[in-house]
Amino acid sequence: MDAFLKRKCDANAGSSKKIKRENCPHGSKCYRRNPHHFKEFEHPHLTELLQMDKVEIPDDLPLEKSVYLEQLEVLGPLLRDKPVVKAGGSSTQIDAKPALVKAGGSSTRIEAKPGTMLAKLQNAAPYNLFFTTIPKSPETLKHANTITFTDLLCPSLGVLKCSLQINFMIDIMWLMEQYQARDLGKKPLTILYGDEFPKMKEYIDKFLPNVTHHYVKMKDPFGCHHSKIGIYVYEDNSLRVVVSTANLYYEDWNHYNQGLWLSPSCRQLPEDSSEKDGESPTGFKSCLLNYLKHYNLPIVKSWIDYVKKADFSEVKVFLVTSVPGKHYPRAPGSHVHHVGELLTRHCSLPAKTGPDSEGPLSWGIIAQASSIGSLGKSPAEWLRSTLLRSLAGHKQTQLVSNSSATLNVIFPSVDNVMNGYFGPESGGCLPYSKQTNEKQRWFQTYLHQWKADGLCRSRAMPHIKTYCRVSPCLTKLAWFLLTSANISKSAWGSNIQKDQGVYVRSCEAGVMFLPKFFDEEYFEIAKTLNGENKKVFPFMYDLPLTEYKSGDYPWCN
Repeated sequence: MDAFLKRKCDANAGSSKKIKRENCPHGSKCYRRNPHHFKEFEHPHLTELLQMDKVEIPDDLPLEKSVYLEQLEVLGPLLRDKPVVKAGGSSTQIDAKPALVKAGGSSTRIEAKPGTMLAKLQNAAPYNLFFTTIPKSPETLKHANTITFTDLLCPSLGVLKCSLQINFMIDIMWLMEQYQARDLGKKPLTILYGDEFPKMKEYIDKFLPNVTHHYVKMKDPFGCHHSKIGIYVYEDNSLRVVVSTANLYYEDWNHYNQGLWLSPSCRQLPEDSSEKDGESPTGFKSCLLNYLKHYNLPIVKSWIDYVKKADFSEVKVFLVTSVPGKHYPRAPGSHVHHVGELLTRHCSLPAKTGPDSEGPLSWGIIAQASSIGSLGKSPAEWLRSTLLRSLAGHKQTQLVSNSSATLNVIFPSVDNVMNGYFGPESGGCLPYSKQTNEKQRWFQTYLHQWKADGLCRSRAMPHIKTYCRVSPCLTKLAWFLLTSANISKSAWGSNIQKDQGVYVRSCEAGVMFLPKFFDEEYFEIAKTLNGENKKVFPFMYDLPLTEYKSGDYPWCN
């Protein structure tokens, strides 16, 4: 009989019988945080720490102190009498919440080693929103919430067991170089992608036995597998989710402005937990499961199982997705319906109490994207009747077509691109068709320049896609959406039909930030990042916006 099962039987035979466990073979080098591991093996060095009058991690232990503190949080409640940590003359039980140890009656956050990704993540809390570094702009390398792809593989986040990359374009050679830089080149990797690099399959099959892959072919010729999601599972079966705007190749991570959200650690739930356990207040877990299930692929099954068994209770953002097909209100599958419904349920704007008061319409909506689709012959055909209907929602109003809300769009002009770090090549991430633009010249009245001088990012073109609603004083946000979805019917959903259905052609994914779920009335924004004030929401471009001049023309490829 398996030793662990035998011990469980012995434990069930009589509570008075003392269970003898073997010492963990890794000794003080053990990095595990899995409760089942602590049930199976003794860890004398941790037990000794729990018996101390005041917990102090010795400097001579081989791992980072944060590892031992997290292990103590797991081990403490598992011991029969739930030992306490004594500090300052009083006894306080260890709290099992991640990254927190209570001592002396107050909560102390574990401080990660400076320079690690865990330290950056703690500094970026509670929003966990990051931008990519731009090597051509050295100032961006100094900002607190700028990262590289290899930062996502930093061991401070956990010992990687396997990972899933869902994306549009993947340069497998570049991607494997990033994993190899962290000595993770042989770890199991699953990739789902929508655009094939030359001889990509042949390369994987010949040289990468650890990589499982699937090309997601869209049924609709105008559809695109455009979502950008990463799931990273660690040795203790906890996981983190990344929702990004970046493809997985060199230029996207070095030449263009990108955004990404990184989840907190989602720990493994107890074995007897159900799929509905560990849900976040925003329903993030069920939305992610619905999205993964839509693929209906055998290689995704294990990832669905990982997500089912993970605790997402600390996630504060909403996952918004689009998947091909016809979708209706109150059902997942389209940005148009989901964003509009979230805003009508959770977005609060100041009421108009008099002729001089702000009122909801004084808060302007900004859409910023890297590509524009075919929008029709007039603003009323889709832009205002469908997209703005969704973006203009709030608790004090019903969703209405052709809202009177102000809509401004940020899209780089020809001058923006020509002044970029790489001249015309800077516009490689901006696939707006000149033919389409000529058919909708009315759209130019909505356009504004790309300008991000505050963060030294003006000369790097934006592949990031963001949507938000800004106060008249330009200092607050009512909400913020980071997504892969550009301004197009394929991504958001077509015109709303008589039965309220919309047709989606593409796969998209984003995260919606709503102040209510961060215990705030509005998000405070600033032109520069302030690492010391964690209540300042990271915002990339400059306000007020800069309108197109009379001779300006949007960059078209």
